[in-house]
Amino acid sequence: MDVFKRYKIRQIFFISFFAFVLLLLLTIIVVTYQLTTRESTQTIIKHQEEKLNLLSSELSSELGSFHETSIGMSRQKAFQDLITQAMEAQLKQESASTQQRTLVDLDFSNITYSVPGLHSVSVYMDNPPVNSQHPVQYHSIEEFRSSDWAVKLSDVTAGWLGEREVSLLFGTDHVISYGRNVYSPRGELTAVLVLNLRIEFIQNWIQEKGNHSSLFVLDGDAAFLSQHNNDEVPSDFRSFLQQSALRLQEQRGVSEQATITNGDLVVSSAVPSSDWTIIEVTPKEVITAGSKSIAIWLSAIGLVSIVFITLGTLFLTKKFTEPIIQLKNVMQKYPQTPVTEELPTDYKNEIGLLYDGYRELVARSDSLYTSVLEKTRRQRIAESKALQANINPHFLYNTLDQLNWRAIERGDDDMSKMLELLGNMLRIGLSKGDSILPVPKEVEYLTNYLELQKINRDNQLTYTITSDRNMEDYYIPKLTLQPFVENAVIHGFSGRVDSEIDIIITERNHSLVFEISDNGNGFPKKDLDRPKVETGGYGIKNVRERLDMYFGHDASVEVTENVVGGVAVRLEIPKVDAQYFHLLDQNE
Repeated sequence: MDVFKRYKIRQIFFISFFAFVLLLLLTIIVVTYQLTTRESTQTIIKHQEEKLNLLSSELSSELGSFHETSIGMSRQKAFQDLITQAMEAQLKQESASTQQRTLVDLDFSNITYSVPGLHSVSVYMDNPPVNSQHPVQYHSIEEFRSSDWAVKLSDVTAGWLGEREVSLLFGTDHVISYGRNVYSPRGELTAVLVLNLRIEFIQNWIQEKGNHSSLFVLDGDAAFLSQHNNDEVPSDFRSFLQQSALRLQEQRGVSEQATITNGDLVVSSAVPSSDWTIIEVTPKEVITAGSKSIAIWLSAIGLVSIVFITLGTLFLTKKFTEPIIQLKNVMQKYPQTPVTEELPTDYKNEIGLLYDGYRELVARSDSLYTSVLEKTRRQRIAESKALQANINPHFLYNTLDQLNWRAIERGDDDMSKMLELLGNMLRIGLSKGDSILPVPKEVEYLTNYLELQKINRDNQLTYTITSDRNMEDYYIPKLTLQPFVENAVIHGFSGRVDSEIDIIITERNHSLVFEISDNGNGFPKKDLDRPKVETGGYGIKNVRERLDMYFGHDASVEVTENVVGGVAVRLEIPKVDAQYFHLLDQNE
């Protein structure tokens, strides 16, 4: 279904233009949103990577202070003396010196209270002294070896042990521990010094550094040490973060990685001088906030634009279609209302040309209507005259019959034959008022005429009529061939004894060809200088006009002079049936 043929122009123009503008605005908004989101994501990734590098360096510095503290504490003379006295007392099966333990407690306690974030100190050694209320706790070296985190210090001197639970005299706390092996001059493990950090220390540091993003700190085992907020992390997302941390730790030469999962930006960075990983997660809402703001502004501008475009489209549609609708209304009122009184004349564009064309068309239509009325009037007069000429044709037939019987009674056979032939010609010529005849009827009329002329010329006229086949289905205008034959008999055979006429009828693809030739006198001298189309008498001229009226340029008449004498006529007429003339009459 072609909408341009079914619906009104005003509706099609308005809806099409409005839909085009709306689609264009939506495309601009969507493309702008996508481009700004992509650009914002790249910018945020670069920013987050730089930020995490700084944070990881800062965190590494914070953690490095505990590393330095553990070294200093492990090298203190009081601590070394405590280890030596404990080993000697163990050999003597005595308890460690309480006085030396007090000195170590005071030194380690002062360090614990002076170092921010340091919760307590755990010492694992042989023959440990009795614990006191100080934040220094002593444990057996065997307890260390049996712990599940001892393996982390098996191949290194010092390292982070992850999150642990420690018990002091005043309670139990969760801490993050850093352990250091203490060796004797002979390289034997004599003690393990463990510094316990407050979890709140890392937590507070993360909260200070985090902004709109979520920060996570994971140790070497991908365990969560701290996070920016206390919101529960979904298990699948937690697993993803842990896998990201493990992959980053495996790639020693890579300091940061950036990935996008479920629209959220995840940037991971390894903390130098440790196996920790700091991860920052930027929610999708933060990434797309700027793009959404731009999209909202574009949408607002688009809505305002749509309002103005709608009003403008309505105005333009009305201005463009009003003249067409006005012309349509005038066409519906015609011919009751004159065109000159309805259509404006001040249009100078295509609408003006359309109006002028319609005015000209109406003027021609009025002229043609007047001509048809005049033609109809004259046709009625001609029909009246023809009716008068055809009044009671039986009178003519009866009169000819009476003359024929009179000639038979007197023994005049030639006259009887001529009267009979003339009667046949009259019957075919009148043919109930029809103006067309089948080709065989036309040939029959021509045969009667030639027989009549043959008797009239004392049998000195000979003729032949040759036809391809019976052409009963084809029709031609009545008396098309007879004027040419009559012209040859009257003008061509004047003063001649031997007279011959040959008529050949052949059938082509789309036409019938009639060839009439005689051996007469040919054209008079005065006619040789005239155009061929003007040769012939009134009857031949009448044939030309009728053929042109019925068939136009599809029919042709050609009259030429034979080389051996006489005249040759060639008529070419389209092959048509009676229905053709019937439809032609209806159209007229």
